[in-house]
Amino acid sequence: MADSLALFSYRRRGSDQWLEWKVRIFSVAAALTLGGIYLDERWVTGAAIMVLAGGLALRFLPASDELGADDLAAARACDVEDDDT
Repeated sequence: MADSLALFSYRRRGSDQWLEWKVRIFSVAAALTLGGIYLDERWVTGAAIMVLAGGLALRFLPASDELGADDLAAARACDVEDDDT
């Protein structure tokens, strides 16, 4: 059972420095989409699609290999927890 949940473990993929921006962009696009549907304006819905495309582009930006002090401490804490289990 635990192995099947490993697929959803965010820690295994590493830290995503763009995660906050992705969530913000998705939220703006969702609001634009709902507004476009409510107002029945195709250009607003189209703008939402363009905002989502911008969020998708964040996936392809190069990631920083440097870990900050907080990230490094969190990574070490996770390693210690994994060794105990």
